[in-house]
Amino acid sequence: MFTNLLELIKSMPDEQTCRNYIAEQRWGAGKVVCPYCEHNKAYVIEDGKRYKCTSKTCHKKFSVTVGTFMEASNIPLTKWLTGIYLVTAHKKGISSYQLGRDLGIAQKNSWFMLHRIREVLKPQYDGLMTGTIEADETYMARKYKSDFKGLPPEEVEYKLNSKTDGKGAVLGMVERSTGTVRVLAFANNNRDNITQAVRANVEKGSKLHTDESYLYRALEQDYYRETVVHGRKEWVRQSIVSGKVHTNNVENFWGVMKRGVHGIYHQISFKHLQAYCNEYAFRYNTRKIKDSDRFVLSLGNLHGRLTYKALISEKESNNHNTATNNG
Repeated sequence: MFTNLLELIKSMPDEQTCRNYIAEQRWGAGKVVCPYCEHNKAYVIEDGKRYKCTSKTCHKKFSVTVGTFMEASNIPLTKWLTGIYLVTAHKKGISSYQLGRDLGIAQKNSWFMLHRIREVLKPQYDGLMTGTIEADETYMARKYKSDFKGLPPEEVEYKLNSKTDGKGAVLGMVERSTGTVRVLAFANNNRDNITQAVRANVEKGSKLHTDESYLYRALEQDYYRETVVHGRKEWVRQSIVSGKVHTNNVENFWGVMKRGVHGIYHQISFKHLQAYCNEYAFRYNTRKIKDSDRFVLSLGNLHGRLTYKALISEKESNNHNTATNNG
C-alpha cells in the first residue's frame, strides 16, 4: 500500500499493473463484471488488456475502463492514476495548465481530465442532515453573455453588471456534529431556491443557524432558526437552547474554496460551478484522512462517463437537484 505520490508511481509502473488495480477497486479481487449485461464471468484476452463476456447472449469485448470516467481515453492509466492523486491531494485544487505540465499532456487534455475526475467526486449523500446545521450563501462564479442568450442587449448588460444576476450563487450547509458540508449552486439567490434546498437536505425540526438574511424566514416554521447579525459585527452569540450560535464552520469552508478559486483557477464559469463545488466539498469532507485514503475513496465511484461533447455543449442546468440527498 502506498502512502504518498512517489510510492504510488513506483507501485504502478506499467499499464497492466494499473489495469489490475482498477479492476480490483471496481469489481473486487479476482472478479470481473460485464458492463453491458452485468454477467459476472469473462475471458481474459489480448494479454490482459481486455475481457470477453461469457454470457451466451452478450459475448461483448470490453476493457476495465468501459463504463467508467476513463472510458475512451488515449491517456495512459499510469497518468490517469497520478492525475487523480494530484487532484484529490491538492487542498486548494490544481489548474489544468499545472496538471498538464506535471503529466506531460496538452492543457486541453488535462482540462478534460479534470472535469472527468470531478464527475467521480460527485456527492452521494446518505440521508438528511440533522442536529445543528449552519447555512450561508455567497457568490462564486462569473456569468458570460452566452448565459443570457436570447435576451435584448441592454438586458444582458444589466444582468452582467448585477451582483445577483451576474454571478452564480452557492448555498453551503455544514452539519456541526460531523463537520460535513453540502454545497449547492443556483443561478441566483432567492427565497424559493434556498427554501427548497434546505428542505431537501435538512431534517425538519433541526436547529438552523444562519445570518440575518431574509432568505431563510420561510424555513422558521419547519426548523428552529437562530441567527447572528453580521451587520452589527456579531459573529458568535450564546443561546440557552443551542449553545454557541454562529456560522463560522461554513464561513471557513468559503474561505478555503474562495482562496482556491481565486489563487488556482482565477475565475470559473457558472456552467461548471456545481462541479467545482463538488470538488471542494469532497476534499473538505475528507480533510481528516490521509491523501492515499482519499485517493482510494475517490475510486469508489468509478462508474459514469462524461463525454467531451456533453462538457462543451450549451449550458446545463446548474441547480440544487444535482447535489441533493440521494439516500
